[in-house]
Amino acid sequence: MALSLALGSGAFASDNYVITDLSMDNFWAKTGKAQEKVSSVAIRIMEGNKLNRRVPVFVISKSNEANATTNPMSKIIEVYSGLLTCIDNDDELAFVLGHEMAHAVEAYRGPWSIFSTFYNSKSYEFKSDLKSIDYMVTAGYDPISAIIIGNKIFSEPYWDWGSSHPKGSKRLLAMYKYIYKKYPQYLTSSKTNSPYYKNFEYTFAEELKGFRHKESVRQQKQLKREAI
Repeated sequence: MALSLALGSGAFASDNYVITDLSMDNFWAKTGKAQEKVSSVAIRIMEGNKLNRRVPVFVISKSNEANATTNPMSKIIEVYSGLLTCIDNDDELAFVLGHEMAHAVEAYRGPWSIFSTFYNSKSYEFKSDLKSIDYMVTAGYDPISAIIIGNKIFSEPYWDWGSSHPKGSKRLLAMYKYIYKKYPQYLTSSKTNSPYYKNFEYTFAEELKGFRHKESVRQQKQLKREAI
């Protein structure tokens, strides 16, 4: 099945002004035309990962809500215009789109998969976060931005037993551990200088220290076993 991307009328479709000296590098700073940007990032993820399923993507006008959703029946992804105000670059957008694409691809597995997603939604949210990181890396995006945008927008309720999503802190730590184990080369990325990433490191300093220590011990034991 061929790759396909559909884009609907977005929040800024009525803009008729002309912007000069515009390039993909300065797009975020100079325009509010979301459709072209979402299109370019979405198609890069789909082509880079050879996704052979249709995933229509629409930007819709919901200026007060920083969110994106996937309809498991239609496979349509909707990116709310309010979310775009939180995004600073393509890498951050790539995580959002990759997460929703993971949901859409999962839904293609059939009705039982859709039912399982609703029944155990938190598990699928974790799964989609990590799958999005894989999509990002394969398509050439920096996965550290997954932590950056997550630190901006993930909610942190007192408890999450009544929510379809896990606490943001749990998601952020899971993503960090996944990157640490699978894509450690990105831990020296320039994006780790972002104040949002620094805030993440400060907030979870003890958890990260303990995790890294356990990983160091595990790696040392593995090296000893291999040397025998």
